[in-house]
Amino acid sequence: MIYRIAVVCTLISCILSTPSATAQSGGRYLDMKARVLDILFPLDVTPKPYFSKMILRFSDSDTQLIVVVYPGGKSELIRYSLSGMGNGKLSQLISKMVAENTNVTDREIAAKLKVDVIRSSINHEALSRSLDELRTVQISPILENRVAVDEFSEYDFWYDTWQESLHYTITSPLGNTPQDKLGKWMIKFRASVPILLKAGSAPK
Repeated sequence: MIYRIAVVCTLISCILSTPSATAQSGGRYLDMKARVLDILFPLDVTPKPYFSKMILRFSDSDTQLIVVVYPGGKSELIRYSLSGMGNGKLSQLISKMVAENTNVTDREIAAKLKVDVIRSSINHEALSRSLDELRTVQISPILENRVAVDEFSEYDFWYDTWQESLHYTITSPLGNTPQDKLGKWMIKFRASVPILLKAGSAPK
């Protein structure tokens, strides 16, 4: 049985009403899957400048969403996924490669994978409604410690406004703590992507 303490730090000043900073969970350097996804999924975007950038990464589906708001109100959704890899396949590949070679590196594993990228315009008004829900999430920079037992998923949240930025890593949102509320919002936002894309493609 594996026990892991999930430590989460900081959240956004312009959306989640706490001072901004960056942080990562303390054991991330030990987590091969997290390191592989760090290599495969970029945190930077072009073109620049942008007004704000929000990144949502889901270890349960091995996917990443980036929402970029550009000056003038144009909004874009960038979707990243692993080509030909369904849910759980990345973990299986890592286990297989580690079993074959205990010295295998994260970069060697990442080299076996291909990333699919889809960029789409999204409706700013529809996006604003989702962000209004996010604004109701209140998270302190100092959170209660939690223990994740056996299998769990991680959710990464980044927010960048050029002047301030932050990063949260949280475990599977099953409870009702503030970090769980953020995780549930992330899952709800992922489910709303088809609606955002449909609204973005509607005639103006």
